[in-house]
Amino acid sequence: MTGSEKRTKQISDRLTALKDEELVRIARLQLPYVTTAYEVLFHRYHRVLTQVCYRYLGTIEEAEEAVNDAMLNVFNRLEQFEERASFKTWIYKIAHNQSLNRLRKKQVEQVEFDELLHKNEQSSPYQLSSDTATLDVLLSKLSIEERSIVVFRLVGNLEFSEIATIVEQKLSAVKMRYKRALDKMTVDAKAQ
Repeated sequence: MTGSEKRTKQISDRLTALKDEELVRIARLQLPYVTTAYEVLFHRYHRVLTQVCYRYLGTIEEAEEAVNDAMLNVFNRLEQFEERASFKTWIYKIAHNQSLNRLRKKQVEQVEFDELLHKNEQSSPYQLSSDTATLDVLLSKLSIEERSIVVFRLVGNLEFSEIATIVEQKLSAVKMRYKRALDKMTVDAKAQ
């Protein structure tokens, strides 16, 4: 490792220890020419956002594309971040919107395919192979709104107040919808 590479690694390691607010402040000063602080933010959230988006979109490729688009939005709009909510909430909201846009586009393009798939599912029993597959099946039976809340809570480990900000609903409504969604999933799980 060259001296320059060691120095870059040391800087990156120091930045990794910082809180989001400090990284955002540094990234605002650095971007677009230096991306070190932005890259730390990118790596901090990439994996969990991919997991969240996967629960909406169903494929890892689409989830990664949605997250990459969300991170590109963050890169281009970081100056506009007003800090009314935490950076974490803001980035989840961007990823949420990217996923919903892709899901809507996918649904419009595949209406006939979905109808055909539904007919095939009715004619043959569905075999589940793992807990992840079971969760995906149960989530697919929820509305987009319910799925969003459950995924943010279970996969994203977000607080209800953060989820309420992202989905733009009252805290009490989010808690109620979360409980109802879990109840639906429990009933569906028992039926399988």
